[in-house]
Amino acid sequence: MSMKSMGHRVLFDTNTLIDAVNSTRAHSEAACQALEYCNGGGDMGIVSPSSLNDAYYVLRKQYGEPWARKAIKLLLDLLVVLPFGPEECIISADSNEPDFEDGMIRAAAELNDVDFILTRDVKAFNHSTVRSITCETYLEIIASEDREAITTLRESVINS
Repeated sequence: MSMKSMGHRVLFDTNTLIDAVNSTRAHSEAACQALEYCNGGGDMGIVSPSSLNDAYYVLRKQYGEPWARKAIKLLLDLLVVLPFGPEECIISADSNEPDFEDGMIRAAAELNDVDFILTRDVKAFNHSTVRSITCETYLEIIASEDREAITTLRESVINS
């Protein structure tokens, strides 16, 4: 568990959701670890309704309706769903994002003070003020923050 006092707000993109529930994908382990950290390490895992919809569509085609619904229900138990409305759509339509859905994800992340967008398509969000990173990079960041927190704690104990 993290020792940092303030957690990150972490938005999971569609591809990381699919990675997390499909153990045959190359990045599955890192996506699972990122989800796990958000459910015990102090960070808040967030998802957009459109990413859930897209993940459901892909998973249904690959594994069938019952399996896809079960996977989405699991993700709903683990993540906070962002509200999506006209504002995200308008911002996306007016943005310089080449993909409308990426524009909506970007708008939702920026409007909801998200710290990181977890994605395998890091370049998709190059124009965003929110940093887009892979799950592997996210895990490196939180491990580093935890090491720093432990060092700070040790130094405060030694100096007291």
